[in-house]
Amino acid sequence: IKKKIYKKNFKFVAISDWLKNKAKKSEVLKEYDIKRIYNNISLQEFDLMEKNIAKTILEISTKKQIILYGAQNPQSKRKGWDIFVDTLKKLDKEKYFLLIFGNFWSQKVLDNIGIEYKNLGFINDNKKLNAAYSASDFFVASSIQEAFGKTWAEALACGTPVLCFDNTSVSEVVDHKTNGYIVKNFNSSELLQGINWVSEEVKKNNFKKNQIRDKASIFDIKVIAKKYVDLYDDVLNNK
Repeated sequence: IKKKIYKKNFKFVAISDWLKNKAKKSEVLKEYDIKRIYNNISLQEFDLMEKNIAKTILEISTKKQIILYGAQNPQSKRKGWDIFVDTLKKLDKEKYFLLIFGNFWSQKVLDNIGIEYKNLGFINDNKKLNAAYSASDFFVASSIQEAFGKTWAEALACGTPVLCFDNTSVSEVVDHKTNGYIVKNFNSSELLQGINWVSEEVKKNNFKKNQIRDKASIFDIKVIAKKYVDLYDDVLNNK
């Protein structure tokens, strides 16, 4: 039905190279011109914030390193929840504090693991979300299928390094061992190695927040809007 309805002059936009490559392999879209334009984030709303101020806003007093994990539906298999949980079991519980946000339907597994944590729930206040990114030492984006989740991009905008798996949209942007860490395979042992590596780099102050934030500039609202304006101009001028 789609093949019959879609016209040859249609322009399709994918929000990541990962999604574009998937679309190019489909029977319906493989012969179409597909352009990649990332989702946008507000660099005005997600900015650098002093860690102590962010922790005060969130009422967090821990001296442990803070791992941030969150999404709209963070416990879905697609978000790599099972792998992340298995990784938490292997972590040094005396070293790390877990900060989570999103629509969690059960915290029992975290209670059983025994890691100290705080659940912020679903956040619809960008100032509070900005504080969550800024209070954390690094953000874990453990998705195994990810077209483009804005959380990791917002984390970069706040100067927070990001851990992710390879062959996802996140790994298109994260520079390995520069503004984060790319885990090659979907398993907890390698994710644990990545967390421990990033942890040591954080201790040494080797991550430069301004450089991490600069990486997120490609997602700025005005930058992305310009790409869509250019696309519309191209379509209108080549009818």
